[in-house]
Amino acid sequence: MTGEECYSTIMNSGQSWAIDRANYAMQIHNAVLARQMSPDEARELLTDLIDTQKLDEASSDMQLRSVLVFGVTQVITMLG
Repeated sequence: MTGEECYSTIMNSGQSWAIDRANYAMQIHNAVLARQMSPDEARELLTDLIDTQKLDEASSDMQLRSVLVFGVTQVITMLG
């Protein structure tokens, strides 16, 4: 699954907890591209975004959580 497929899956899920996190991840990614944020700062924020304990509190949908974690991890990897 590509990052775009992850994002599309999340956007079509109707789950606000996942949609909000995916949108936030995209905002962080775009901020790095615009040089408004350092890659290190972005990595820290993105890692926090997929923190297991916080995701446990947000939803029990394991499949959607996995898609979110995979997509955010791909963004982290792209940051270098």
